[in-house]
Amino acid sequence: MGIFVETPDLACPPGGVPGWFVCPDGSRMRTMVWSPDHASTPCRGTIVLASGRTEFIEKYFEVIASFLERGFAVATFDWRGQGLSERMLDDPRKGHVDKFSTFDADFIAFMQEVVEPLLPAPYIGVGHSMGGNLMLRAGHNLPNRFAGIVLSAPMLGLNVGSPLQEKVTRWLVSFLNLLGKHASFAPGGGPKAVDEEVFEENIVTSDPDRHARQQVVVGKAPSLGLGSPTVGWVHQAFKSVDQVANPAYLAKITTPVLLFEAGADKLVRGGSIRQITEGLPNGEYVLVEGAEHEILMEQDQYQQVFWTAFDAFAGRVLN
Repeated sequence: MGIFVETPDLACPPGGVPGWFVCPDGSRMRTMVWSPDHASTPCRGTIVLASGRTEFIEKYFEVIASFLERGFAVATFDWRGQGLSERMLDDPRKGHVDKFSTFDADFIAFMQEVVEPLLPAPYIGVGHSMGGNLMLRAGHNLPNRFAGIVLSAPMLGLNVGSPLQEKVTRWLVSFLNLLGKHASFAPGGGPKAVDEEVFEENIVTSDPDRHARQQVVVGKAPSLGLGSPTVGWVHQAFKSVDQVANPAYLAKITTPVLLFEAGADKLVRGGSIRQITEGLPNGEYVLVEGAEHEILMEQDQYQQVFWTAFDAFAGRVLN
């Protein structure tokens, strides 16, 4: 395949320029930018878009088009270990990371070497799920870099069942990690990609059409697919969730943050997003009643809740 994939139902918005960025440790990360020339005029600034675990640039073409229509330039990328960015293990279907600070370093370098030289401020960071966790970390690590941060169903708590089940899961992945099993699929996991599941088995969207078009993309380019997380990824995800939840950590994130919780989310622990919002100096919480985890891949009625709140938020932080 080329550097990006298009399908009849999911075309690349005009003006997208794909490229490769070399991370601080030499790994390659795929990027794509849309300059102000391709945004509705006048340009209001730049959206820096961070996707979730398993996701890839093409999945957000519709969302990017909506940002362009709103007058924003856009910069996005595939996190290392997914999409067309360099994978971290020999098995390309294993979703793995050594530690979330590796993601942090990649993102900081992306801002410094791609976004800031090419695209105009002010910047609004937008992150979904794992990307939401990491975008909140960016708000901590890059103070005053963003005019605002918007988080769609951010991974601020992992839904693994009851509090007791969570304790057991944490203990198990920590124990397996100590045994050197960090590169193994987490218990119950395997190589099948989320985007290869039939609609009736998926737990991320109630929109059959948007689900189907993701299947077409991965069917056309199977190398985009990513299976279950590894033991190491889950272990590091719990550590990041705990770090971000620390009140002293949250107190240092003074950037305005808009957080969306999906009312029918089966992946992010219920209540975790509201709890984090209350710990932020400038946090705002929106519940999208009835939406599954992927709010921006949901039915129009759920997406409209997001876009209405986003437009109001952008109007405030850009004044």
